[in-house]
Amino acid sequence: MTTTTPEVVAETGAVDRKPLMTGAAILMMNLGFFGVQFSFGLTQSAVNPLFLLIGANPDQLPILNLAGPVTGLIIQPLIGAISDRTWSPRWGRRRPFVTAGAILCAIILFVFPFVGVLWIGVLCFWLLDAGNNTSMEPYRAFISDRLPKSQLARGFLTQSMFTGAGAVLANISLFLLQKVSALEKTAGNGVPYWMYVCFMIGTVCILATVLTAMARTRELTPSDEELAEMRAAPKGLGGFVHDISDAVRTMPVAMHKIGVVFLFQWYAMFIYWQFLAVSLGETVFGANPEQGGPAWDSAIAWSGLMNGAYNFVTMISALFLVGFARRIGAKRVHAIALALGAVALSWLAHITNQYVALLPMIGLGIFWASAVGIPYLMVASMVPAKRTGVYMGILNMMIVVPMLIETVTFGWIFKHFLDGKGSNAILVAGVLMGIGAVAMLWVNPPDEADESPIVPLGARRSISVYDRVVVGSDGTPTSLYAVDRAAEVAQAAQAKLVVVTAYRDGGEQSEAQAAGLHRDIFGADAARDALAKSVTGLTRERARYIEQRLVAGDPAQALLDTVGNDPANLIVVGNRGLGASQGQLLGSVPAGVVRNAVCDVLVVQTSALDEDRMFAAADKVRDEAGAAGAAGVAGRTGPTATPGADTPDTVSDV
Repeated sequence: MTTTTPEVVAETGAVDRKPLMTGAAILMMNLGFFGVQFSFGLTQSAVNPLFLLIGANPDQLPILNLAGPVTGLIIQPLIGAISDRTWSPRWGRRRPFVTAGAILCAIILFVFPFVGVLWIGVLCFWLLDAGNNTSMEPYRAFISDRLPKSQLARGFLTQSMFTGAGAVLANISLFLLQKVSALEKTAGNGVPYWMYVCFMIGTVCILATVLTAMARTRELTPSDEELAEMRAAPKGLGGFVHDISDAVRTMPVAMHKIGVVFLFQWYAMFIYWQFLAVSLGETVFGANPEQGGPAWDSAIAWSGLMNGAYNFVTMISALFLVGFARRIGAKRVHAIALALGAVALSWLAHITNQYVALLPMIGLGIFWASAVGIPYLMVASMVPAKRTGVYMGILNMMIVVPMLIETVTFGWIFKHFLDGKGSNAILVAGVLMGIGAVAMLWVNPPDEADESPIVPLGARRSISVYDRVVVGSDGTPTSLYAVDRAAEVAQAAQAKLVVVTAYRDGGEQSEAQAAGLHRDIFGADAARDALAKSVTGLTRERARYIEQRLVAGDPAQALLDTVGNDPANLIVVGNRGLGASQGQLLGSVPAGVVRNAVCDVLVVQTSALDEDRMFAAADKVRDEAGAAGAAGVAGRTGPTATPGADTPDTVSDV
C-alpha cells in the first residue's frame, strides 16, 4: 500500500522498506518463470515418452523419475539456505543461482534428444532437474525479496500466469510439431525429429527469458545489519544444514499442515505425469509403448495437448484464486481445488474419446493454479523475510518427499496391483487427490497467531469488522502500551496495523518531553526515533503487516486523516494520550479523535499504569543500552505483559 498523504516522511534505517514496483516491472521480473516452466513442462510431458522410446518399460518409469525428488530434496533447501546468506554488490543475492541453473538447463535440453542409451538419458534427466531446482527456489525467494507485502499476492499471481504460459507452450509444441510431416521421421536413436525441435525451443526459451529477467531486475541491497548477520553466520555445508534444520524446528504450525496435504497431492501428480500417455494409449488410441508406431506417437502428442490445456486453464483461473483465498481462506480454496483435481483424474481414467478427455483438464487446471501459487504465497506471508529462501526450500522438500516415495513404491504397485494398466494408475491418482482434499478440511484451523493477514489460512477470526487498526504513538511507555493493545486487536481481526507518529515543525524538545511525559514531538528526527521505539517491542519472529507513518501536523488530525472516511477502520488511543494533563481523564488528542472519527475508537486505559515505575525502568535501561533498547523494555514493564512472542516482523510501505 502506498501512502498518499503529502506530509508523510520516508525514512531509512532500522525499518525494512521495499519500493513499490510497477506492473511492467513485476511482469519483467517474473518473465523467467516462462522459460523455467517450459523446461519443467518438457520433463513432465516429453521425458517419460522419450525414456520409453529408448528402451524403458512402463513399470520402470517411477524409478527412472527418481531424479526429480532427490535433486529437489537436496538442492532446493540447500540453495535456499546458501542464497539467504549470499550478497554480491555486482551480482546480487538470488540472481547468480537463478542464472546458473538456467544455463545448465539450456545445455541439457540441447543435448537430451541426441541420447540413445537409457542410462545416459537418466543422467541427463538428473542434471536437468538439478538445473531446474537451482533456478526455481531462489527465483521464488527473489519475488518475496523484491516486493513489499502489499504486492506479494500480485507477484505470485504473475508467477502462476507465466508458469502456466510456459507449460502451455511446452505441451502445445509437443502436439503441433508432431503434426508436421517433415518432422515425422525418427533419428538413429529412435527419437522423432519433432521431439528434437521441442527441446531446441526449450533451450532458447529458458536462456532468453531468464537472462532477460535477471538483467532487467535489480535486487535490493541488504541493510548493514543484514550484511553483518550474513557475515557472522556459520559458513560451509554444516552451517547451511544447521540453518535448514533450525528452520524446520521453528517453522509455523501452518507449514506442517501444508506438508500433510502435500503428501497426497504430489504423490498423485507424479503418477499423472508418468502415466498419462500410457493411459491415453490404452483407453483412447489402442496403443502401448511396446508396440510403438503412429498410434503411440498420437498418444504422446495428445498427452502434450492435454497438459497444455490444463496449464491454459491455470493461466486464467490464477487471476481469481488469490481473491477467493482472501475472501474464504486459503485452506478452503485449496481443498476445493484438490476436490476438482480428484474428480478430473477419476473421470479421465474412464474416458474413451480424445476430445472428451480435454474436459477434465478444466478441473485439473484449477487445481494446478492453486498448487503453484497459493501455498507459496501463504508461506511467504508467514515466515521471516530474511529466511524466505530456506523456507521456500523446505516447502519444496514437502513436495519432493511424496515424489520420492512414489518413485520407489509405485512401480511395484503398478505391476502387481494395477494389472500394469495406465488407466488404473490415473484412477489411483484421483483417489489420492480426493484424500488430500479431505485432509485439507480435516486439519484443524490454525491459531490466530499463525494466520496471515495477506492470505488467511482459514482460522476463525475473533474480530471480523476491521480492516485496519490505527494507533498513535510518541514513543513513551504509555503510548507503547496502547500500541501493544492495538497489535492484539489487529492480530485477532487479521487486520493491518498502522502506527502513526505526528510531530510539529520547528521548536525544541521540552523538559517535560525529555522526562518522558506526554507532550508534542518537535522535528522529524525526534519523531523518527519515537516511531522506531514504537515498533521495537514487536518482535521479529514472524511477519505481521505493519505500516508506519511519520506525519507533520496535529496528532489527532493525523489519526483522522489516516483512517479517512472508512468505517471499517479502528483507531486506538490511550486515555492519557498526547496533551493530557495531571488528573485529566481524557487527553486532548483522544478527545479530539472521539469527537470527529467516523469509525470506532478504542480508548486504552493507560492512566491505570504505574507510570512512575515505568519511567524509572525506562530511564535505567536508556542509560545502560541506549534509546532503542529502552523502548523495548519500557513497553514490557506494565502490569499487563506486552504480546511479543508471536508478534512478527514489521513491514513499512511509506
